[in-house]
Amino acid sequence: MKWFYRKIFSFFHLELNSIYDYVRFKKYYSLPSNNNKDKKKLEAWILQDKHRIEKGLSLPKPRFFFGEEPLGRLAKNMEQYSKVYEKDCVFYFGIGAIKAYEIFHLESGKNLPSFFLLIKGKFSADDFNHQSTNLVGLGKINGDNLKDKEFFNDFVLSRHSCRNFDIEKKISKDIINSIMKLSIKAPSVCNRQHWHVHYFSGEDKLKILALQNGNAGFADNIPYIAVITSDLRSFYSADERNQPFVDGGIFAMNLMYSMHSFGISSCPLNWCNSFVTDNRFHKLGFSRETDTVVMLLAFGYPNKKGYFAKSPRMAVETFYSLNF
Repeated sequence: MKWFYRKIFSFFHLELNSIYDYVRFKKYYSLPSNNNKDKKKLEAWILQDKHRIEKGLSLPKPRFFFGEEPLGRLAKNMEQYSKVYEKDCVFYFGIGAIKAYEIFHLESGKNLPSFFLLIKGKFSADDFNHQSTNLVGLGKINGDNLKDKEFFNDFVLSRHSCRNFDIEKKISKDIINSIMKLSIKAPSVCNRQHWHVHYFSGEDKLKILALQNGNAGFADNIPYIAVITSDLRSFYSADERNQPFVDGGIFAMNLMYSMHSFGISSCPLNWCNSFVTDNRFHKLGFSRETDTVVMLLAFGYPNKKGYFAKSPRMAVETFYSLNF
């Protein structure tokens, strides 16, 4: 009978994993009509509508008086946010979008529409004078910042996946903080910034590595791991079901490059696991229940006497097609 059940389980394995992913996404994603938005859901809506205003202003020919719907939703969510939570950078980023919208129209000699004046009136002068509001809006494109392309060429080609670390050399919390400051420049859908990195060492690291199937032969030589996740509450449509992994992958590459800039080597570790293993990870309590795991990253200072796999790439023409 055990053989029979294993056969049935194996036959429906894809379906069971798909159902698991479907249930988790449906449970946590944030519908526009959801009146019970928690802080993370409100953050995601504020950030994405803020970004819609910035994006509209940055177009080659911005349309005057655009954005009534996202501005109205932005104001509604910000009001709810400020009633329940402390006014923080997310709130002031929203204010900054309203401020940038006003500046654009005034500098263009346009009278502001009535819907906008109603929205602006919901917030105080102190809100608009907060320094964080000036971080939002438009920046001037400057082609001169591309002058270091030769450095970037050498930098990219010098990064290799490492499986031989110096386990005695510690990484300070200040270095991690500096790495994260660079990493969070990664783009995300509507600038929702939904990724999170959970750092581990010691026994917790070993427990997590035991759930991952790509660290055989060097698990004992890994000083630290990072678990990269995306928060499902940051998404609001079934069409976005793959976006946690798209944005999470972009972020992960940025994290690896940021580590590399500090002389820290890394090795990406897949999270190709069944729903059983994924559920086991969540039950360990190492991340929020709303997080979905994108991948793991082994990292640390490299062993200067060690070796890396060269892993040559196929011919570059293999990877692209020109359609212009």
